Parts: sequence; C-alpha cells; structure tokens
Amino acid sequence: MSFPGKRFKPARPAVTQPKMSAFYFRWILISALWIEGSEMITNLRSYTISAGLAFKLECNEDHEMQNVSMSWSIVPNISGINIHGNALWFLPADLSHSASYSCLSRKGNETWETKFDVSVENKTCPCVNRKDELKSTKDITCLLPHIFEIDPQAQVTWRNNCHPLNVTNSKVLAINRSPDMVGKYTCFVSFTFRGKNYSAAQTTEIYSHPEDYVVTKPEIIYPKEYEQKVTLGESYTVNCKALLGKNNKEEETFIYWFSDSGTLDLNFSCSTVNEGAQKYFLSVLYIPEVTEDYLYTNLTCLVQHPAGSDVVNVILIPASQYERYYWIGLGLVALLILLCAVAFLFRVDLVLAYRAVCSSAAISSDGKSYDAYVCYLHGDQHSSTSAVTFALDFLPAMLEDLYGYKLFISGRDELPGEAVHDVIADRMSRSRRLIIVLTSQSCVSPQTDATKSLLPDKLPISDRDVQLKATNTSFDQIWANYEQRVGLYDALVKQGLKVILVQVEDGVEEALLPESLRYISRTKGILKWRQNASNRGNRSFWKHMRYQMPPAKRRKSQELTLL
Repeated sequence: MSFPGKRFKPARPAVTQPKMSAFYFRWILISALWIEGSEMITNLRSYTISAGLAFKLECNEDHEMQNVSMSWSIVPNISGINIHGNALWFLPADLSHSASYSCLSRKGNETWETKFDVSVENKTCPCVNRKDELKSTKDITCLLPHIFEIDPQAQVTWRNNCHPLNVTNSKVLAINRSPDMVGKYTCFVSFTFRGKNYSAAQTTEIYSHPEDYVVTKPEIIYPKEYEQKVTLGESYTVNCKALLGKNNKEEETFIYWFSDSGTLDLNFSCSTVNEGAQKYFLSVLYIPEVTEDYLYTNLTCLVQHPAGSDVVNVILIPASQYERYYWIGLGLVALLILLCAVAFLFRVDLVLAYRAVCSSAAISSDGKSYDAYVCYLHGDQHSSTSAVTFALDFLPAMLEDLYGYKLFISGRDELPGEAVHDVIADRMSRSRRLIIVLTSQSCVSPQTDATKSLLPDKLPISDRDVQLKATNTSFDQIWANYEQRVGLYDALVKQGLKVILVQVEDGVEEALLPESLRYISRTKGILKWRQNASNRGNRSFWKHMRYQMPPAKRRKSQELTLL
C-alpha cells in the first residue's frame, strides 16, 4: 500500500540491514545533526527485482517539487551501485544488494526520509509491478521511460509468462481481450549506458474478473462526525479506521488526514490491520501539544479509492468549554420549562397585565356594541333573588363602573314595546360574550331533558310562538330559556359568541343542567360567585371573569366598595 504526500509514519517491517561501516556510521551521525530540531517524516517503499537487471531508485519521484536537497546513505564505492543525480542505480542488481537504503530530502525547515526495502531474486523475469484488467485494456506499454531517455535506440523484446513472444522493437504490445490473453507480460530492454550494455525489464499482469465481480468503495468505521474534548497543552491522538471495500486493491487505496487550516502541520501514521476475513486501514493522527490553532478546526480523515471515497470530520473543543456549554444548555432547558410552568400558572394575571399595559393593542375593532349580554331568570316568584342581585347590582358595579365594560342586561336595558325575539337576536348579535347566570332553578329533571338534543330543533320565530308556550310556563322563564337557546345556538353553531357560565348560589348540579350547558361547562368551566363572601374572597372570581371577558376600552380610576 502507498500513501499520497509525506505526512505519515507507516509501520516499518523487519528488513535485513547491510553491514555498517565507519563511513556509514559517520554519515548517520552527520544526518542526525543536520535534521536536529526539525520534524522527521518517514516514507517506506518496497521493491523486488531480478539479479542481472538494471534498476533505478529515485529519491524524489515528484519532479515538480523544486529546491529540494537530497542525499543517499549508501557508500558510493559499493560494487554495482552508482549515484547519478538524485537516483541510485543498480548496474546491474546483484544478490548481495538486498538491503535497506535511505534517502534524506530537505526543503526549507522540512525534512523527510524515504526508506527503500530492496530484495534481489535470482529469477529471469522480474516480479509484477503493474496490473491491468483484461476488459479495460487494449494494449500494454513498456513502462521504462528512464531507460528510453538514456538510450532512445534501446531494443525491446516481449515475453508471456516468461516465454518469448514473436514481437520485437515495439514499446507497445497489443492484446485482443480474449480469455487466453490472461497472464504476465514482461518487456526486456537492452540499452547502452556510459559505454556498457545492460538489460532492464518490467512485468505487467493481465487478469480477468468473474461476471459477478463487484468493487465497492472503502468505508470509515470510526470516528463518525463528532466533537472531541481536549485539554490545551497536552498531547492527543485521533484514530481513523476504514474498512477496505470489496475487491479493493491496497495499492489503489489511500488514507490520510488534512485540515482546512493552512497553519497546521499534521503528523499521522498509516497501517493495515487484518481482523478475520476483513482488512482495515488505520491512520493515527498524533498531536504532540494541543494549541488553540487545533480548536474548532475541521480535522478531516479521508480514504480514497477509484471506486469511491469516504470522509469524516473531527472538531476539537476544550473540555471545560464543552462542559460549560452542556450546563448552559441544560440551564436554558430548565429555564424554558420553568417559564412555561409560570406562564401556565399565572396565565390569567399575565393576560390582564398585558391588557392593562397595552390596552389599545389588545382591543379589537369588530363592530360590536356590547362587551357582554347578561342572561338570568328574573321577574316573578320563580326568580332567584341572588341572580337578580348579582346581575343588576354586583356585575355592573364591577365590570361597567370599575373596568369600563359595556353590558346589555336582560330586564334592565330593553326598550318598551320591542318584540322579544327581535331584542334578543339583535342584542346578542352585537355582543362579544354571553354571560349566563346559573341558579338552582337552572337545573332540569333528567327525565324531561334526556331526549333533548344539544341544540333545539326549532327556535321561536315570533311573539305568538312565545305566547303559545305561556300556558304552562311563566313569561320570565320563557324569556330566559329563549335567551339561552339563541345565545347557545350562536356560540355552538355559528361560532360567533363565547359563553361565560356563572353560578351564584348552591344547588346547581352539572348533571341536571341542559345538555347544551353541560357541554359549555365541560369545555369552559363554571365561575362560582360566593354571595356572602368578602371582597377578598371573590377577588379570584372577578379576576377570572375579566380574563374571559374581552379587553375593556377604558378603565375607571375610582374603586367601589362591594356590599
């Protein structure tokens, strides 16, 4: 496996070291002094070559990199090995040349080492150093451009599985993509260098995939995209593990770290790990000292393959800052819950306070003449004294005189000679609320009400209809029942009138109320006024009454003493 760039420290396999001479030891000492104080970055490459063939090692394969100084650790007078420019030549390779060779490169304050693990075998054809798939290949090129640069007249011959082919002096070998073309193809090049004749070779393997062959992209197992807590001034390590895709080639897969900050110099190592039948790539990012430059910066692990790539970002944040954000977030959530609870418990006071402060904004222009229509049983021996007292005395004294509401009170505000149904229908259509005062006489017998629907099937449409019912019921009861039915019809069917139920004496049982009133009671509730209570005792009642009333247009400054 190879890796792009040079910011990594791959695992070093055990290799056979050449015998160290005094000159070699002095060279290592000088090199160590040369790179003292700078960061050492290591790149490892492995080669297997055949004895008797010329071979070239390049210290810097990136020819576009300029102003790079290089030096080899090999002793120049070793037989068969020569240094030409920045390259190390084996002319030709010998079995005794199997060893590790090191090249140091330096550009500015940056230094890196390239180690070459060279193994020389006694074989006619060299090992495969390139592979091509049969169906995607139409010809094979002899990849020895450095040889043709030295001797443009070099002679080329080809072999298939190390058997000679009848092809000469051609750098390109055509293939017909048939299954019998699968195999190893070696080009041998005979050339002249500095007056001596040498041979070099390069082998390409042509292989074929089965029909169900599939290549999948590699996948990063961890880390997933997340934040990690770090401590400033301490060292830190981040592991990036990627699963090799199906039928991926190691030499085509690259894994490395990079940052979106141009000031960070990332130091990471790469290796392969086998776990059962699965193969993983592991890249370890090592930060010797966490500074502020590493904080809140995307540290990206990228694994690449021709079939696709995968990427993950890691952001380092201070440990204390992370905990601080945690507690701040937890406090904000607790504060939000507390505010919601307070708003729910004190919603009545908050609404009333808003109306008092922003009275002009709270009032709506809906064209209504009355804030509420007050409906109660009144008039004769069937009337309730508490209902009359509440409707004619306490209610207008508080809502009209103190808080500026405009009420239409049945039995007080009608004009003589007006038709009953016209008065009720007109005043209710011009009211924003319907206040129904409940007494013990509001209850009905279950036997008489059990068959009634939520609303009457037919409302009286004239005074004659009302008079027809007077044979068994008093006029005041008919008036009150008619008021309730018209108001409830508007509230439940037309959705144009909101109903407020007020209980002014004991003995009102919800189960015995008409079905329509029971529905209002279940959905809106009943406000209970205590007749013999003090002013403080009914304070909550008046507060909830004002809460259910619309915003008042004005507020009187004087306060009345309630009897």
